[in-house]
Amino acid sequence: MKKKTTLVGVAFISGLLSACGGGGSGSDSGNPSVSTPPNVPNETISPELSDEFVPFEDQKILDKIKDSITGNTSNDTDYNSALGHMIGETFGDYPYGRTARIVQIYNLGINSIKYPNVLCAEVSTTNTVKTLKLKDNKDNCVILDKTYRKGSTITQSVNGDTTTLTFTNVRYGSNVDFNLKDDYLISGSIVYSKTKTPSGESVTYKIDQLEFQRITEDQSAPAGGTTFNPNSKEYLQLRNYSYSLVDDYGNGSNGTRTLTSKGLIIGQPYLADFRYSFNFDTTTPFKMQETLLDNYKHLPTEGTLKITDSYNQVVEVKQNQPESLKATVYFNGNEIADLLWSTIIGDKK
Repeated sequence: MKKKTTLVGVAFISGLLSACGGGGSGSDSGNPSVSTPPNVPNETISPELSDEFVPFEDQKILDKIKDSITGNTSNDTDYNSALGHMIGETFGDYPYGRTARIVQIYNLGINSIKYPNVLCAEVSTTNTVKTLKLKDNKDNCVILDKTYRKGSTITQSVNGDTTTLTFTNVRYGSNVDFNLKDDYLISGSIVYSKTKTPSGESVTYKIDQLEFQRITEDQSAPAGGTTFNPNSKEYLQLRNYSYSLVDDYGNGSNGTRTLTSKGLIIGQPYLADFRYSFNFDTTTPFKMQETLLDNYKHLPTEGTLKITDSYNQVVEVKQNQPESLKATVYFNGNEIADLLWSTIIGDKK
């Protein structure tokens, strides 16, 4: 996986990574040793995400987590606690956790409004609000490389340094995959802010609720949430999410970059008959030191990611030594393995 050097340049989190399906194509596909419930095929919620967004591939760590699980071992417990999505979904491409998919969806909305297909879509503007929708006589519309279905809308609202994008049943998926007979629909809002002063710069993403559903082409998206719905072939929701990347330029070359992220993820694997959930939080912010001219090292000096599933089982990933090549993974307080940052970061560009 290639690390992106700028946040917005991340076509993300997943690309953001592997999606609702678990550890992602990099960790699941063609790897029969990955233990998923028998009713869960090894497919993920976004068919077009590249391997750049599949950050977690260390099968040994996954096996150690699974071997540590005790108590309830129902399908959803095995899936929720044992698979790489618990680390992969939240870290994304290195501690930019959960942002790749968000940035990818954000860019999709901005670019669709900026470059609409005037033959079948229209953008209306009221003050600082722009709304994209299909023309009344069109059932679908190709905008850039995406096929929008009738009833899809994107609204962009700008207030100072803050932009809010709201999606309503927006089809998410490349129209070049003619074998794909399902629709991946996005609904919800992303609030993006970026500020820059002589002393530093900050980028934030906030989401109250953003969801992805996989349904057949002739269906409407059912209600979302934690309750399983058989009309949804696959489901992923992000709630109460906040992401902040703050650069403090400092004096000379002693600046610091600080990353914090937290939220709740609800998922329903492809063709599964249950939904799972887990919370994640950077209980200790990840900090990276400046090298030169507002460029920052990619290995953090400190930081802890805590992931708690619906059974109160806890995975933590800690940077115990400043700028160590490895973080340490704990399961329910017990150290189980070291995690090479290269597994998540990949090669730098």
